[in-house]
Amino acid sequence: MRFDHLIVRLTTIMGPEWLMAYTLVDLKPEVDVDKFRFEVPKRLKYHHETEKYLGGVPGDLFIGFFCKGQTELFEEISKIRAMKEILKVKEWAIVNFPTIKLELSKLEWRIVKSLRSGALKTPEQIAKELKENPKTIAERLDYIKKIPLSFHIEPPNDRQWTFAEIHFDLIGCTFPEKREELAKVGKPFAASGSKSVGAVMVEPKTVDELRDMIKRTSQIPGVKVVDYAFCEDMTWTQPWLDKFIDERIAEAK
Repeated sequence: MRFDHLIVRLTTIMGPEWLMAYTLVDLKPEVDVDKFRFEVPKRLKYHHETEKYLGGVPGDLFIGFFCKGQTELFEEISKIRAMKEILKVKEWAIVNFPTIKLELSKLEWRIVKSLRSGALKTPEQIAKELKENPKTIAERLDYIKKIPLSFHIEPPNDRQWTFAEIHFDLIGCTFPEKREELAKVGKPFAASGSKSVGAVMVEPKTVDELRDMIKRTSQIPGVKVVDYAFCEDMTWTQPWLDKFIDERIAEAK
């Protein structure tokens, strides 16, 4: 797992007061979608990702972001609605992931900050930069690697597919009851406010592999596949993270 991904999973690191949400939007006809999606991260408080979707989900852009509490959630949705390039917010939802409260020490946050400038740094390189013992850094790195994330996807690489989503509804059952079976296909999550109950995140390498994953999902009793979508191109950027990490370093013990 890449450390730059681990850092932004605030719902795991900072606890359940943090929400992860998204909006699905249509743009005005004259707007250049590729140009606009690189503007979005600068306009939101805690941007996570902006993607162009292909598949059964109609909409020009998927905009994902973090927020602290419901007041901030609605402020960010209002901000997106007010963007002059956006024709319509077609839907929005809170992504429901299991959360834990995890406190990182000052040294661990300093390691996280170091990894922001190089996710593949060795313990020796980080120890030299932070003027710490390499053995201590190696131990803390091992601890950080084992943080129990709800799910993960890798940031995009050379415009290849980063992930696909298989959206589903449930009939006569609940998401907790089906989570274990869905997890055999990919990484399942539920969403409040979405047009479907939830989705399974998968990382197929071919179209045939995606079709097989859709088929396996549809064969689970009580699970009805509604549609699918895959990311054609992702803008994975969090311009707020460095300041956020500095604030965590300042308050940590």
